[in-house]
Amino acid sequence: MAIRMIKLILNRIFCIFNFRQLLVHLANKDLKIRYKYSLLGFSWMIFIPLCMAIIFKIVFSVIVRISTPEYPFFIFLMTGIFPWSYLSNTLFSTTNCLVDNSNFIKKVYFPREIIPLSILVNNLISFILMIVVALVFIFLSKVEISKYIIFLPLVIFCQTIFMVGLILIFSSLQVLYRDIKYLVEILLLFWFYLTPVFYSLTLVKQVSNQFFNIYMFNPLTCLITLYRITLIRNYTATLPPDLNVSYVAIYSSFISFLFFVLGLIVFSKNDRRLSDYV
Repeated sequence: MAIRMIKLILNRIFCIFNFRQLLVHLANKDLKIRYKYSLLGFSWMIFIPLCMAIIFKIVFSVIVRISTPEYPFFIFLMTGIFPWSYLSNTLFSTTNCLVDNSNFIKKVYFPREIIPLSILVNNLISFILMIVVALVFIFLSKVEISKYIIFLPLVIFCQTIFMVGLILIFSSLQVLYRDIKYLVEILLLFWFYLTPVFYSLTLVKQVSNQFFNIYMFNPLTCLITLYRITLIRNYTATLPPDLNVSYVAIYSSFISFLFFVLGLIVFSKNDRRLSDYV
């Protein structure tokens, strides 16, 4: 059974790789359509996160004035909001993508995973630009960048393969059950408040040790924590003393790979029925 699953997963990966040119073409097409009639064009990809960062700085440095001795609060918020935006925007735009491209799916054979993955590629590019904006503001705010910055690409990779699994599961199930997109909206609403985007893990720890242990099973909690560790120097000093950073990294890697494999399996199981239901 395990060997059969491994063969299935490898077959899907090789199949997607063989159609990589189509993936690039669809990603490029989606990117051009998205900014086709805008005056600034692709500049919006950098302008939007830049405006977000400026707004955060004004609100939390001038109006609200929340800060910590280690770093300004808007830096803390930005390093949580950007990864969250990457996930939520991708889930919103991919859940119904197979249904929206029903004519294309019925006419031509290709790995159906290509469609949601092409959207993910575009959002990944936007997210990388967000990270660049975050690094610029960290530098301008005279916050020291972490020595673990070299591990940032690995954190981005972990979140991306985690999201690949999610979008393959939700996009394929949406074809069979049209209520999935509404469940995704509800899921994202709960998920946002159960993720340390705008509050610290120390506050969660103060609730109770049992709740904190359960809370840490949230994959995005660990990923956002890793982003902050790799971007902000001495961020680990603000974490609960008994939090094992190595465990956070290992758990993030494991759960990301697990969802990646699960997504490939679920999508491949539903693949034959997609053309009939879209």
